[in-house]
Amino acid sequence: MLRFVIALWHVVGILLLVVVVTEFGVEAWRRGSRWLRYRRPTRPDRSAAADAYVGADWAASYFDEFHRAVRVDWKPYVEWWQRPVRGAHLSIDERGLRPTPGERCAAADPIRILCLGGSTMMGMGARDERTIPAVLAQRLSERGLSVAVTNYGQLGHNSTQETITLQQLLKTGERIDIALFYDGVNEMAGAEQAGRADALLNEARRRAEFNLLLPDRRRDLILAATMAAAPRTLRRLRQLTGLPLRGPMPAAPPDLSALDLTVLAREVISVYAANLRLVRALAREYGFVPIFFWQPAITTKARKSADEQRWERDGTDDPASRMRLYHAIIAERRVCPELAAHADAVDLSALFDAWTEPVYIDLCHISEAGNAAVAEAMLPSVTAAVTAIAGHQRGQ
Repeated sequence: MLRFVIALWHVVGILLLVVVVTEFGVEAWRRGSRWLRYRRPTRPDRSAAADAYVGADWAASYFDEFHRAVRVDWKPYVEWWQRPVRGAHLSIDERGLRPTPGERCAAADPIRILCLGGSTMMGMGARDERTIPAVLAQRLSERGLSVAVTNYGQLGHNSTQETITLQQLLKTGERIDIALFYDGVNEMAGAEQAGRADALLNEARRRAEFNLLLPDRRRDLILAATMAAAPRTLRRLRQLTGLPLRGPMPAAPPDLSALDLTVLAREVISVYAANLRLVRALAREYGFVPIFFWQPAITTKARKSADEQRWERDGTDDPASRMRLYHAIIAERRVCPELAAHADAVDLSALFDAWTEPVYIDLCHISEAGNAAVAEAMLPSVTAAVTAIAGHQRGQ
């Protein structure tokens, strides 16, 4: 019996040693290697070295700050909302919003413009004064227009979440003159991840986390905690054994090659168009002007840099199906009568198609120069709306 206990102790000890080395020893070796290569314990973010930044000296420290400090908390109805942050390159105020220069010091009774969107509107990859709303506010001010632009962009939000955000703001009595929406990428990415329209980003994780603290999910909680404590060990066990070993997480994303992507694209645009109808109905009731912009996507850019070619394949084992899905959704958006026939729905999907210089810093985010180009493309529609509202106010 004593020999058995000793042998068992040796086996357990060896297993513990293997886990410790796998989880901590490998990482310690990697941190040392990175220090020798980069003079820092972590590898610089790939986006910081994107050729679209043209060697900007602030990019590396910007992404260090972004990944270290930018977090989200749960929020009713829209799932998550950004936490306040005050950093060297970016800030998020007490409302969970990126500040827009001039918003709080605009002239008396300015025209209020709310900009809703995902991380591209929020300005991931751009400094505070170089986000799309910030550039738009500056250009409108240069034209002598009195505006207060608020950036309601939230990481990962899609048009459904933005419609709910708008509804909640109207319920509180928020004054809105123009509601500007900038969407497309998260609608496409959500469909790619879930294999259906109107999916939240990383929805599978949200489902796995739901009610994880309840007694009937105690087993899932223990499995999730084990996975979080020893992720590298479990990853290697999955590779060696072929077993799922994923705890409460789903086994795999949907196989896009097995789906009818034309039908899926039609459903994505149908949901998007339904959200536009809801916002238009709210606009009639509450007296604001809605403007909807469909954003550009890397998949339609004709000449991609080496970086952009890598971004296009990033995060998928089936880049061909991703490209077919994104192309199908964009094509459906361009021919949808309900969108094409309305002046308030502006298609910017082709904005960078003919650009020869790099503009994307990952699969969906663009450089500060790209943000300026987007703001410039928005300017005619927004200027016309501001001018009309100002004229109506003067005539009252």
